[in-house]
Amino acid sequence: MLTAILMTSLAGLSTGLGGLIVVGCRKPTDRMMAFSLGFAGGVMLTVSLADMLPETVEAYRTFLPGGKAVFAALSLFIAGCVIAWLLQNCLPEPDAAKLAKRGDGNVTMRVRAAKSAIVTTAVLLLHNLPEGILTLFTGYGNPKLGLTLTIAIALHNIPEGIAVSVPVYYATGSKMRGFLASLGSGLAEPVGAVLAFFLLRQYISPAFLDGLVAMIAGIMSFVSYSELIPGSLEWNEKGAAILGMVAGTVIMAVGIFLL
Repeated sequence: MLTAILMTSLAGLSTGLGGLIVVGCRKPTDRMMAFSLGFAGGVMLTVSLADMLPETVEAYRTFLPGGKAVFAALSLFIAGCVIAWLLQNCLPEPDAAKLAKRGDGNVTMRVRAAKSAIVTTAVLLLHNLPEGILTLFTGYGNPKLGLTLTIAIALHNIPEGIAVSVPVYYATGSKMRGFLASLGSGLAEPVGAVLAFFLLRQYISPAFLDGLVAMIAGIMSFVSYSELIPGSLEWNEKGAAILGMVAGTVIMAVGIFLL
């Protein structure tokens, strides 16, 4: 069990490696913000539409006819979109007065960056929870397979850490806040997984986890389309925003293909 917990912790905390990139850079420019938000949108859309949703469809086809499996997965995906819409309307708005006291720059854009950071962090917390449960249960039942899964999740968590840390750093002017935000979003994997293992393991089934994956894919896709991609284009650096989207898409696609 200890080995499985260590695997899950390694996978989750790798988001902090993405956050470390912020520690070594100067305060993000408008171009870097456009690139980072576009990058985050590309990462989330690719992992949602090219990995998470197809994975659920394939899993559901083992016990449902093809059409019904697709319908079930898409229904959960749409439910995730609705949850994301509710989440955006329930999350607190950034305090412009406090942000105005933290460093220089355009206060309006720092508020925009803070909002993106809040939404992205919340979504990644939700996204990391089923990943942690899957890694823990796999590592507990099959350590060799669990190690492979740990490496795969750790690699794709690094760009997610970047997606969280850069807007936090821009909004607050604090490298440490950016790093801690990325690290904290990864804590959902080991903490949530351990709690689920001891409290809910008799209720958690593969079908439940696959359904949760499809729902979170919907949440991530909605946030990408409604918050991250439009936000990247607001920085008057359209070329950097598009380059970020392409880079995020390519990096995650290569990661999915190789793993």
